[in-house]
Amino acid sequence: MTGEAVRAVAERVRRETGVVVKDTQLPALEAAIGRAAPGMSAERFLAELSGRAPAAPWRRLVDEVTVPETYFFRERRELEAIDWRCLVAAAREGGLTTVRVWVVGCSTGEEAYSLAILASEALGREAAPVTILATDISSRVLRRAEAGGGYSERSVRNLPPGLRERYLSLDDGRYHVKDSLRSLVRFRHHNLIDGPSPPLGEVTFDVIFCRNVLIYFDPPTVERALRSLEAALRPGGRLVLGAADRLTTVGNFTRDLTDPAERRRRSPAKPALRRPLGLDPKPKEEANPPAAVAVLAAAEGPLGPRRRAEDRVVDALLAADRGDLDSVLEIVEALLAEDPTMADAYFVRGLVELDLGEPGAAIGSLRRSLYVDPLFGLAAFELGRAHDAANDPKAARRAYAQALRTLDPEDERHRVILELVDLADVATVCEARLQGESEGAW
Repeated sequence: MTGEAVRAVAERVRRETGVVVKDTQLPALEAAIGRAAPGMSAERFLAELSGRAPAAPWRRLVDEVTVPETYFFRERRELEAIDWRCLVAAAREGGLTTVRVWVVGCSTGEEAYSLAILASEALGREAAPVTILATDISSRVLRRAEAGGGYSERSVRNLPPGLRERYLSLDDGRYHVKDSLRSLVRFRHHNLIDGPSPPLGEVTFDVIFCRNVLIYFDPPTVERALRSLEAALRPGGRLVLGAADRLTTVGNFTRDLTDPAERRRRSPAKPALRRPLGLDPKPKEEANPPAAVAVLAAAEGPLGPRRRAEDRVVDALLAADRGDLDSVLEIVEALLAEDPTMADAYFVRGLVELDLGEPGAAIGSLRRSLYVDPLFGLAAFELGRAHDAANDPKAARRAYAQALRTLDPEDERHRVILELVDLADVATVCEARLQGESEGAW
């Protein structure tokens, strides 16, 4: 009975927090229940949940199963991509006096305070016209975040010394946020999965940051979360996901996750690709491609010069970005008809099949990509995702481990695909997946 009770608690965790507890993590969950409710068995805990939920033990369990891993200026490139002056101008055009920002899954507060630092630097250190709402499901981390103190040297390692001195104070070897910065940030308890969006009492936001949160959810929960976040954006607002989250959302690399009204205004022929992943929206004709690529001669055919294979791979990715999966498959099948050993084509086909909810087909395509090139680390990563979707955790673990061994940013053979992502982010996802499979996940 104990195993069934723990599984039932795991389902309650998934349903109410979005965090997926895999079978290999059930012993860790049972231990977490013991810490959250000392002396209470999983059966008793479950019985209490079935009646009136034990508020304090349940909150403690949520604290146990959430993973607060953050630090100042994490993935700094994405934070610095925000143009605060433009946001202020847009807010004033709409009759507002402040820019409204929501940080979802704020953990111990470093991300929210990092944004407050950047806003203050851009708009003036005194009374920057910005208000930041930071929310999390864990009461424990919110208490520390609201206190704004106790940050370690590791937590501030990416914060330049000048900014560290300007906005933080050092006391007994720990860093504390100064009051001028704390005044820009409000902290609230909020459940992204079950709570209202925007949070109760709030209005829509100019920018929403939800980074390194979705990687812990299953695909249906990711879709629910995205719909909820999009509903909390004002027209023209921006949703910022972490690169690791973007790689694990249902869909392809270049799926656009900005505000839905903006997506509707865009021409299908000219999709706006997100730059944080490193993709240049124009083919790099001026970049002097390697000689091995340049000598791919354009052969004359009935429709004129045949374009380079790698350009056609870009065409396929652009078609995927605008949701034209039929065109993607047409391009890919034409490439494979000409060269049945083209690893990139199998890779793109696997992405589409995974997006269509066909993990078995995706596994076949991605395996073929790896048969052709066993060192194609990104294909191994996507194979791991496909095995996850097919509910084969052992195979997924092997694929993620293979990806970690073979990811290579200098790999010129798959240049047009590798340019889409920061491989450090891919490695982060692989490590999170492998850690999640271990019993000591919490």
